[in-house]
Formats: sequence, structure tokens, C-alpha cells
Amino acid sequence: MSSLNVHTRSETIDMLLPNLNTVALLITLFLCSQAQAAITLSSTRVVFEGNKKEASVTVRNLGTDERLIQSWLDSDLPGMSSASIPFAITPPLAHMAGQSRQILRILYKGVGVPTDKESVFWLNVQEIPKTAEGENILQLAVRQRIKFFYRPTGLPGTAKEAPEVLTWTIEGRNLIIKNPTAYYVTLTDIHIKSADYTSAPINNFMLAPGDTKYLDIPGLPRTSSMTLTTGSIDDFGAKNVYSTSLSTTPTHLKPLQP
Repeated sequence: MSSLNVHTRSETIDMLLPNLNTVALLITLFLCSQAQAAITLSSTRVVFEGNKKEASVTVRNLGTDERLIQSWLDSDLPGMSSASIPFAITPPLAHMAGQSRQILRILYKGVGVPTDKESVFWLNVQEIPKTAEGENILQLAVRQRIKFFYRPTGLPGTAKEAPEVLTWTIEGRNLIIKNPTAYYVTLTDIHIKSADYTSAPINNFMLAPGDTKYLDIPGLPRTSSMTLTTGSIDDFGAKNVYSTSLSTTPTHLKPLQP
């Protein structure tokens, strides 16, 4: 028996396969197991407001079989282990009956993160598969991974306004994006257009508080009449679309009316 993690966040899985028949068999098993995955989360991100005692997310078991789930937080920051993250999830392990739900509560220890800007972590919820009987059974442990933000009280501005505070500047073939806010801003589907030019789309990335991003745009024309459109993901996981005119002078996004 072998076990394989499948993540909602895109990750590359490298496997050494002996022949095409094995490839076909593994794909079939993968699709069948994926179709049986029944654990869902109530949101695509969690925001812990600093004036609250806790944050929560609801896990639902849409299937009829019993499930065991394991939940934890981790971070992409260098040197920060799961043990050093100043938040705790309760319950870390939960047994779920079929057609049931489980509320995961996230508690803050009170210290350990900046108070002048947001912090971001990853919330992981993984289904632990039951031990299968028989030999040569491929089991898939389906893991869902969503962003978890801690937002201290008293931050200037609001997270909703943050995309419109970013500055956008063209310098040579570089697109320079500055985030002077205390909030994380997730951008998606950046396009630059002029009369005879359309850039390749630039997909999702997150701009940290106070961060500057330099994007090399091949073939960027030397013209003063370029328009940029982009989406920004809000606290509810919705995509809001913005636009701005680009030049060597910093500009700001404006909401693009539907």
C-alpha cells in the first residue's frame, strides 16, 4: 500500500513509472479517489481580526462515510517552523460522521506576530484515509490549503481599499508595483495593452505589506498610452477588477465597473 498527498495549492508530483499501462492505471485510480473526496471548507481564506478572540472555518463532510481530518498551520517564511507559529487549532484531529460538519477554531497566543501590519500563514486540512484491505491499493490523502491572515487592530486604511493604494510605474521594460499599505494584496490576471501590443497574462501572486515587486515584461513598447487591468482577491475570495493607465509616473488602480 502506498500513500500520496494531493494539494489544492498547485504542486508538482514527480513519479517514476515503469510503463504506460501503469500510468493509465494510476490516473484511473487517482480520478476515482478524487471523485470520492468529500471534505470541503466554508471559505477559501480565513481572516483573524485582532479585536476578536478567535477565527473559525467550517469543514463539511458531504459523503456518507466517516472521515478523520487533521488540521495545522504552517508558513512560507524562512526559519518559521509550525511549532513557532503563535496560533493553535482546535481540534487538531477530528472524527466526522457522514453528512456532518466540524468547526475548527483558531486561537491566538497573544504575542509572536507584528502589530503594525498583517501576517499570513497557511491553514491545512487533510483527510486521513482509512487503512485499505488487500494489496496494491493506492490511497490518496486529500489536503486543502488556504491562506490564513492575522489582521491587528488599528491598522491605517482598510484591506478593501489597499489595491487602490498600490502604485504602478513603468521603468524600461519593468513594471514596478509598490505596496505602501499594511495589508497583503493578492493580484491576478495582470494584462497590459496598447494600440498594437498585448502582454502575456501574469497570474496570481501576493504582495506583502511594504513590498515592491519588479516584473520584467518582454516586448513592452515605449509608448505613453498603455492600459493595465488586473484582478484583486478580497477577504471573501471574490475577484474585483481594476484598471489604470501606465507611465513613468506612479499611478493608482481604479475599480473597473462591470
